[in-house]
Formats: sequence, C-alpha cells, structure tokens
Amino acid sequence: MGWVVFGFGTAFALGTALWGGLARRLGLGPSLAAGVVMVAGGSLLAAVAPSLPWLIAARIIQGLGAGAIPTLSTAAIARRFEGAARARALGAVIAAVGLGMALGPLLGGIALELVGWPGPMAFGLVAAPAAILLARTDRDRDPTARIDLVGAALVSAAVVATTFSLNRLPVLGLVPLTVGALVVLAVTLPLLAQRARTSGAFVPRRIVADPAFTQIVALGAVGMSAFLGSVVLVPIAAARAHGLGGLGLGLLILPMAIVAATVSFNNARAQARLGRRTTTIVSLAALAVGALTTGLLGAAAPPAITAVALIPIGIGFGLLQAPLVNELTAAFDDADRPVAVGLYNLLFFIGGAAGAAIATALIQAGVELPIFVGRAVPGFSTTEVLLAVGPALAATILVRRGGFRRTAVIAE
Repeated sequence: MGWVVFGFGTAFALGTALWGGLARRLGLGPSLAAGVVMVAGGSLLAAVAPSLPWLIAARIIQGLGAGAIPTLSTAAIARRFEGAARARALGAVIAAVGLGMALGPLLGGIALELVGWPGPMAFGLVAAPAAILLARTDRDRDPTARIDLVGAALVSAAVVATTFSLNRLPVLGLVPLTVGALVVLAVTLPLLAQRARTSGAFVPRRIVADPAFTQIVALGAVGMSAFLGSVVLVPIAAARAHGLGGLGLGLLILPMAIVAATVSFNNARAQARLGRRTTTIVSLAALAVGALTTGLLGAAAPPAITAVALIPIGIGFGLLQAPLVNELTAAFDDADRPVAVGLYNLLFFIGGAAGAAIATALIQAGVELPIFVGRAVPGFSTTEVLLAVGPALAATILVRRGGFRRTAVIAE
C-alpha cells in the first residue's frame, strides 16, 4: 500500500526534473499540456486497475505527468513576474494546491464510500480539459536543445534505488533485493558526479554545488519528509486503532488540509511581513511541533484530538514551499532557473517520498522506542517523533546561521 502513495511520489519527483529539459524543446505550454494528459490517462488506468501492480504502474504514470506542473508553472510565473508580484503569483499557485488538499481528503473519502477505491483514483480525469488551453500558451521552444538522457536514466535509477532501500531495508534487512538496490546506488552516484562536470548535464555541477541551492534543497526536503510521512502514516494508524473508513479518514485530515490551504493563500503576506528566512523557520518549527505532538499522543488518541494535533503540520506545509522557491528563483538567472527549480522540486519531493517510505517501513516492522512500547499501533509514535527531528534541526541551524547562503559561481 505504501508504494501506491510513494510510487507516485517518486515518479513525481523524477518528473519535476525531466520536464524542465523537455520544455526547452517543446515549449512550456505544450509540455504542461502533455503532463496533464499523462495525469488524466494514468487516472483512468488506475481506476480500472485489475491488480495492485497495475495500480502502482498507473500511479507512476500519474506521477510522471504531474511532475510537469510545479516545475513548469513556477518557470512560467518567473518569466512573467518580478519581486512582490512573483511572490503573490507563487502564493496563488500554492494556494491552489492547498485548496486541492482541503477538498481531496473529504471528496476522496466520499468517493471511497460510494464507489470504492476506483473513485478517488479517477479524480485526475477532471484535469484533462486544461490540456487544450495549456497547449496554446508559451509555445516558444528550442528544437536544438539537448536532453541528457543518460544523466536522466542515472538519476532515475538512483532515486528508485534510494526509495526502495529506505522502505525495504528496515523490514527485510540485507537480502538480495536490498543489496541489489544498494549496489545500484553505489554505482550510479559516482557516475552522476562525474557526468555533472560535462556540458549540458542533466544534473549540472554549477547548480547542485551552489551553496544557496544545497541549503534550500536540504530545508525543503526535510520539511516535506515530515509532512508526507505524517500524511501517509496517520491515516494508516487511525484505521488500525479506530477502524475508521474512507469518510472518517477524510474528516481526520480535513482540518489540517483547510489550514494548509488558508495559510498557502496568505503566504505572500507572511513573506512580506516576516521575510523569507523567518517564514521558513516558522514553517519548519510548525512541522516539527505537529509531528512530535501527534507522535506523543499516539494512535489511540481520539480522532478529534489527532485532527487538532495535525493542524501545525498544515501550517508548516502552507508556509514551506513559496519562500524557498522564491529564494531559489532569485538566486539563478533566466538560463539556469528552470533547471534549478526542476532539480529543487526533484529533491524536495524525493524528501517527501523518503519520509513516506521510512514511515511505512517502520510501522510495518513495528519499530518502537522503549518509552512507547505497548501502544495501540506499534511503530507509530516512534516514527512520528523521528519525522519531527529533521525540520527541528533544520530550523535550529537556520536560526543560528542568520540567513540563507549566497549563490557562488562554480566553474564547469
């Protein structure tokens, strides 16, 4: 069941980086349209899936298509707006994501109760008409632009091996499958580092070795790991501890999602008042507090209490992405910005997939700290506490450092 969630997340992460290169050849609008078509097609395949492997494969198609949206929409906004207007535009996009979060759990729960699991899987079909409009916008392209397919393949192999290892090692230990994944990782990472020095590399060294890029990516990844790990883990634990069905789980997540949507809509105002750095610190602190509180309460806490405990996680998610992306777009020029944003989104959502992978693995293995032994759902409290550690440390480091790192010029 975990792969239904983070199989999408891993493919989504890969797509965020792949679409940046494709957009140079096809144009921003047509590339966005193609991504939407993949989302709709994957949704249809998921809704009629006759088996779990088919469903996972359909979700991967959905994820690859959906990866076009954050990367290319951000690039389109950066092309049109500057300064405060850019912050407002990015906030509007993230608010739309928040609105989807607010509606998704409730509508998904209702659809699950009415027509079963294919109902929520089919929701992506409603995006299909947008492809017609998007295909007619931002059609400037460079047919000669080269895409580093070898680099893309190496990144794909490394991402899949990482996610698989994080999810299966705690459960299976060192067996042929997990050892094979570790070997793939050990081979691909040095090859990627070597290829990053070449011209036109899928992962350019001048970007990934930039101090500003590495710091922004680290902050986003640890925040997203706490968010997605909790979003995946809490419904699993609530279903086990309280026997909640689809509608009940949707209502459990709904307050957090509504708060995330509201905060996202006001993100630009928060940045204007607090600044990007302080907004990021508040975001990370809220994510840490929400995950820690949820873990300490445990899965047996009344669902209404758990729903309230999740609200800081919604605040953290609503504040997280916009200041980091705004900082990133300011750090790179027009030539490097789409690639930098694409790679940022890749690593941001890999952080989320990693959090979900680790969370589902630990709850499956029932790993529990001694102080939590005997609780209703073994592994839940320990995993939530661990998910809180990353954003707490990141917020502390950002406070002590006093600001974001500046971009450095890296020779190819």
